[in-house]
Amino acid sequence: MENNMMDIDRLNFAFDYAKKKHEKQLRKGTTVPYVVHLYEVMQYLKEEGATEDGVIAGVLHDVVEDTGTSLGEIRDIFGENIAYLVGMETEEKGLPYLERKRRHMNRLKNGTDLAKLVNCADKLSNLRSIYLDLKTLGDKTWDKFNSTKDNIKAYYTMALDALSSIKEHEIYKKFKYYYDLVF
Repeated sequence: MENNMMDIDRLNFAFDYAKKKHEKQLRKGTTVPYVVHLYEVMQYLKEEGATEDGVIAGVLHDVVEDTGTSLGEIRDIFGENIAYLVGMETEEKGLPYLERKRRHMNRLKNGTDLAKLVNCADKLSNLRSIYLDLKTLGDKTWDKFNSTKDNIKAYYTMALDALSSIKEHEIYKKFKYYYDLVF
């Protein structure tokens, strides 16, 4: 991905928007504000040289899924491309865990490389958090999830496959590294 100069005002606007939408949320099973995850995803994408739209989509990636914000609102405020990228990150919440994960990864498999980079940054951030929790909490780490360790492993295995077209990217290699450490 080519990294042109970012419009810092646009990026700050997106970050403030996401921060407000997620303001009362914490990282699963912690007292860490959710915005820390968004910042980390943004940093991974910037390091990878993602486009401005990709970085902004990384900041917004959970807004629709976790805050009740509509994809239409994202489209109206941030444009069609960012809405597509955020839509590619949004799961069908009413389905059983593995089914919704399988559908999401099957859809992502046919997405653009930029959509895959955004997803990979999210997965990397999440796996790194799991790894750090395992170091301090041990197997109790798995208790904070709404599924079993085996199902979570199956999901991340699906993600590795869905993202395999970007496997030469450093972000994918880091994701695989943490996958191997965690599982």
